[in-house]
Amino acid sequence: MKKNYFIFMLVLALCSCKKELSKEGSNTNTSTQVDIYVAGADTIEIAGYGIPVYWKNGKPVYYTDGTISYSGTTAEATSVAVVGNEVYMTGYAQFCGPFRCSDRGMFWKNGISEFLNLPDYPRSLTVSNNDIYITGNSGYLDGTGGNAAYLKNGDKIDLPSGSTGAMSTALAVSGTDVYVSGIGITGNIYNGPQNHIAKYWKNGNAMNLTDGSHFAQAWSIAVSGNDAYVAGMEWNGRTYQDANGNPDQKSVAKYWKNGNPVILSDGTEEAWANAITVSGADVYVAGTEWNGNPYQIQGSAYIYRKSIARYWKNGKVVNLTDGTEDAEAKSIAVSGTDVYVAGTVNGYATYWKNGVAVRLSKVESDANAVFLVKK
Repeated sequence: MKKNYFIFMLVLALCSCKKELSKEGSNTNTSTQVDIYVAGADTIEIAGYGIPVYWKNGKPVYYTDGTISYSGTTAEATSVAVVGNEVYMTGYAQFCGPFRCSDRGMFWKNGISEFLNLPDYPRSLTVSNNDIYITGNSGYLDGTGGNAAYLKNGDKIDLPSGSTGAMSTALAVSGTDVYVSGIGITGNIYNGPQNHIAKYWKNGNAMNLTDGSHFAQAWSIAVSGNDAYVAGMEWNGRTYQDANGNPDQKSVAKYWKNGNPVILSDGTEEAWANAITVSGADVYVAGTEWNGNPYQIQGSAYIYRKSIARYWKNGKVVNLTDGTEDAEAKSIAVSGTDVYVAGTVNGYATYWKNGVAVRLSKVESDANAVFLVKK
């Protein structure tokens, strides 16, 4: 069910609002008595296709309010935020006309869809002081389009990218400052070499985290005091494949603190850092690592690699799965000493509390974001 938002995997970021205990973009460390919201997609038997959903403490709330007509298998929620009795979600749904189907960005408040000036694939939702911020992309990063921007209460705010294509991936608000992580472009895919650059913006001022010599992406951002933390990945080489068709470069999971890189994986296997949060003096990063090349030939069959869900606390890895199943860790939140991670295991929506897995659905499903609210 997972939707590829462009040619590389897309993962989730969280949001900021009143009463939540910890998530990307916040710095809190309080009570462990929380309600657990997980946003994603589920396949329900009566519909026969995927629909947006959030689970509150494991109980699903399906978004089928009748104001839109879902079709196909591509409809899901990408982020969730809760303020008082209000539940906000972003996501996308596929709409089909007589000749073709197309995806449309969605925003829901208490289950009712509102058609804002949304990107095709909203990624991150942040609520701060009653203002609603949304990031995402409106097309592929092909060097010819896809401008970095975010929405504030439905109004588009462009971000200078210094390149012909860029996108925003996550957002955090600290006081009056707005921080946005994203991806920039060097070159043009149709005219010479091209690479992705990891970057972020503070109040619209861009800071490149990589120099474009290696492919890199920034997927999540958190702010603690005056420090900005950005999570993502960077390849450790330029050549795409070796003589046998397998990549000989690897993606390295890392985060940057105020522009200074902190390497999380050793580069022997491909790894991504998908989400980051800060709690007190501790930095938590959720991500995924793959065990081996994309495929290996065994006799006449292809043996595909597995992905491992994990998180890092202050750089120390905690594996959530053992590599025998395909799994991803997409979002992370912390309350006191409790660590919550949302993701998937073998195509089933799952969250982990302190490493213990809780499956949210018995059918094909996704869990893209976790959000905690103090009881």
